[in-house]
Amino acid sequence: MGRVILKLPRLGETMEEARVTEWIVAPGASYRRGDVLLEVETDKTVVEVPALAAGTLLERLVSEGDTIELDQPIAEVEQEADETKSDVPSPSGPTREPTAPDASRARRARAPRPSADRVPASPAARAEARRLGVSLDGIRGTGRRGRITAADVAGGASDGTVVLIHGLYDDPSGWRGLPARLAKRGLKTTALALPGHGAGAPPVDSFAAAAEQLLEHLPAGPIHLVGHSLGAALAARLATRLGDRVRSLTLFAPAGLGAKIDDGFLTSMAKARDPEALRAAIEQLDGGPISDVALRDRLERHLDGLEGRVLLANAVARHGVQQIDVTGDLASAPCPVSVVFGTADRVLDWRDVAHLPAEARIHLIPGAGHLPHLVRPDLAAALIAPRPDLAETA
Repeated sequence: MGRVILKLPRLGETMEEARVTEWIVAPGASYRRGDVLLEVETDKTVVEVPALAAGTLLERLVSEGDTIELDQPIAEVEQEADETKSDVPSPSGPTREPTAPDASRARRARAPRPSADRVPASPAARAEARRLGVSLDGIRGTGRRGRITAADVAGGASDGTVVLIHGLYDDPSGWRGLPARLAKRGLKTTALALPGHGAGAPPVDSFAAAAEQLLEHLPAGPIHLVGHSLGAALAARLATRLGDRVRSLTLFAPAGLGAKIDDGFLTSMAKARDPEALRAAIEQLDGGPISDVALRDRLERHLDGLEGRVLLANAVARHGVQQIDVTGDLASAPCPVSVVFGTADRVLDWRDVAHLPAEARIHLIPGAGHLPHLVRPDLAAALIAPRPDLAETA
């Protein structure tokens, strides 16, 4: 092991300095090669500074909010000698005396400059504002000396109702415990039935008609749209219709990003008339085991109005090819967009995320199938309703 002084690397062609927005690794903590040590804000964007070798963070040489120049010291670490990459290595002896003066001189030579003429806000607040796509201007700070906290940002952006729109051949109960998780985070939630689904639901024969029908059932005021599969595609279409009423758009395994869809799943769901046939179809979603009691209940709901669901399914996909495209809707979405896919999805191809706009936040869950929100309900709730108050108090 050897002590090393890490410097701020060049993270963009025009980068000459950066402001430290958040430290990820705490002093004394170990990290692996590739782990993010800290985040900094350059002249272009916020970027992550990764570790080039495994090690332990001994001391932070810059603080959150500091602006530092390229190639200036940011931290002292201890890492394997053969992985040492620093231009300022320290002796591998047992004491730190030889390196401490070097680090001090480096900091005195080019001390970090506090940022000026900026809205007083915590690093977490700035990160939250970037995530939600909102400006800090006009937000009243409740932190020390009027500083804006992440809770202030989220409080202004999380007003409104979360609207959950399930996927094809499902129903509102398919969200399971997500509404309760959101309630604990202080958000009102309503789960809408997909058009053509449910007892007595009027059938719809097109994607456009389904979107129009959903518009009639949306709550008043600002909303957070959340959708799964076909429901996610419809949420994207609704966002373009509603404009600034939509505060966020969170999509789980969304349809409408690419051409491919598994025709076997759609066909097996349409033809399922007994418990075992329905079980075989549902298993393709990789949502976990289902009990016999739950299966019988699901079959009863599945058969009630099945013709309407088949009509909608045939309108949005034929012979394994999707007939809908919402990439344009997402490109013009009036709010932050988060998309979650499982890399083992057997219904849709997770690689369709390549068609998303650059601003969209993409989360891939290794090994998850077509129901990633059930595999990682904690992540699903956090994306929809972040709780910055759990991470900071001022």
